[in-house]
Amino acid sequence: MKYDYPKCRKSDLIEDHFGIPLAAPYTWLRDKDDPEVLDYTARQNAFTDSWFSKEEVEAMKAELKAAYKPELPSHITPWKNGFLASGYHEGNSFIVQLDRNLKTVKTLFKRYDLPERTAFGAEACPLDDNILAIMAQVDAAPRPDNVIYDYEKQEILCILPMTFSGVWSKNRKAFYSPTTTVSEDKTRTTIQRWDGETNTVTDILTYPGNSIFGNTAVSEDGRMFIFSFSMNYSEDVFYAYEEETGKLTVLNENEPMELKYIDSLNGNHYFISLKGNDHGSMIAVPFGKTIADAETVYVEKTAYLKEGFSVNGRIFLQAEETAASKLIDPQSGKEVPLPDPVGSLGVTGKDGKGKLFSFETFTERQKILSFDGSSFETKLGEDQAHDDIAVDLLFADSKEDGEKIPYYLVHLKDAEKDGQRPALMYGYGGYNISMPPWSAEMVSGTDIAAWVRNGGIYVHCLLRGGAEYGPAWHDAGMGMKKKNCYYDFIGIAEKVMQDGWTCPAKTVISGCSNGGLLMSTLVTMRPDLWGCVIDSVPHTDMIHFAKDDRGAMYVTEYGDPYHSKEEFEYLLSYSPVHNVRPVDYPPVYIQTGECDNNVPPYHGKSFAAMMQENNTSDNPILLRVLKYGSHDRGQGEVYWQTISEMHVFMKKALKL
Repeated sequence: MKYDYPKCRKSDLIEDHFGIPLAAPYTWLRDKDDPEVLDYTARQNAFTDSWFSKEEVEAMKAELKAAYKPELPSHITPWKNGFLASGYHEGNSFIVQLDRNLKTVKTLFKRYDLPERTAFGAEACPLDDNILAIMAQVDAAPRPDNVIYDYEKQEILCILPMTFSGVWSKNRKAFYSPTTTVSEDKTRTTIQRWDGETNTVTDILTYPGNSIFGNTAVSEDGRMFIFSFSMNYSEDVFYAYEEETGKLTVLNENEPMELKYIDSLNGNHYFISLKGNDHGSMIAVPFGKTIADAETVYVEKTAYLKEGFSVNGRIFLQAEETAASKLIDPQSGKEVPLPDPVGSLGVTGKDGKGKLFSFETFTERQKILSFDGSSFETKLGEDQAHDDIAVDLLFADSKEDGEKIPYYLVHLKDAEKDGQRPALMYGYGGYNISMPPWSAEMVSGTDIAAWVRNGGIYVHCLLRGGAEYGPAWHDAGMGMKKKNCYYDFIGIAEKVMQDGWTCPAKTVISGCSNGGLLMSTLVTMRPDLWGCVIDSVPHTDMIHFAKDDRGAMYVTEYGDPYHSKEEFEYLLSYSPVHNVRPVDYPPVYIQTGECDNNVPPYHGKSFAAMMQENNTSDNPILLRVLKYGSHDRGQGEVYWQTISEMHVFMKKALKL
């Protein structure tokens, strides 16, 4: 071993799980505020500092900043003769005021402009645009809060805690917000209403069973609210609430279902339903009735329905075909042409004419489009030339069961298959989330077009566990089938190499969160297959994760190691921190944040300790812990420092 890594104390703790002894030498790292843990973390950061050349990192930072194009707003709503918008820039969340042409007038909120909170997004009260509902989070809090804020007085009026969503009434000065509390044996979700006339909070509805979180929506005409309670990351129970009368109708009380609310109009609630059809259908539920009384009004047969919206009284459906966005008019069954056939389309707000969308591809950066129900108009962003780049949709056999797994391969059209192309591979595979095309790789911020123009290839892996092919695709990569995700990724990597594009020494893999679990598992399963691993905010301890603050949510996706011996043994079979062994590992850069509540930092710290202890190669295993980092790569200059280190690390590992 080439490096003298910081020493990490190993306890002799042996746990008993269903009669199976399990060594737990680094569980003491769970307490991030313990002086011994703080000392260990400081020594790890100092070691990582010493590994990098300051001059190289600063040069890389300057290069990345020079090429950086500011990100466009991701959520835009009318406000004060212009718009209120939010998004991310250089790793920082922001809330800004835009003029009528969507140009920034001024920044309203950034990190800590609300006391001790980072603001992520805001919605203005339709009846008083000085009153904002701001989603904001205290560092390391389990969930964000909805902060009701008087912008004119610069005063917090109320805090609605522990939420993921919220919505304003269009007919009264009121805001509806779900709040979720977690106890040892139950997660309980309540819909609360803030009354702006009295500045009081009332509980509207408490779901009687377990619910890991809740959501709220309001119809375009403001008449109907839809409250949903999530049993897991797929299935929900829905209630319809008529604000004027206070009438509540439970739509599917005894059967949680995979539904997506669209709108309520013409006497019906419209949903996308995935019951009995993985592609999805649109159903209409008459007001006052239940899902059992629904009429199917559109059935999709080729793409996979994801979302829906209405424009001027007409409903449109967003779908995906192998993760590429489609826009469907269900009345005609025809597609509305998009600017590119392999792109990512998402509602980002509304203007005076209709809906606003974000659209990007592997080769073109984000644009903001306006859709009036018939055609698109570009509002922000510009076309970029990419005739020299090819985007191929290909399939590989999963390593274990041979399932055909799709992936996008992005390369120069005249690139030769010389077996030495630097390959950047990204994957996620979890939580019923699909991975649509994007112009920059999520973790390192690598511009994909620039990467391939510099001679590389980019591989976008669509793994089981995601939502690319409907519920069955998700089910095939969760719980007791989770390892399918890892075999899928390995199958794609081997196919790309067998096709002559690259080799292990030139392959860098990257992922974060559940994708960090993917990276950590892949490096322990197949250390010989990768030339470099970028492992951001990873889950690594698949036994103790169930006791984390969000463990009650995550066991619905991974399974519960404390529930049965079978689940314990399955999770243990791939749990990265428990599967490190004395072998040659490739270069690995592990990054976590002290304020991360999604994945507490002990996951990254304990994995780094195990890897450093057992690595028999001369390749570096680095740990970067961001003091104020959350579930991200840091903000502002910390963000630039982090991604610059990632780029230098990749460059050195692949000998670019």
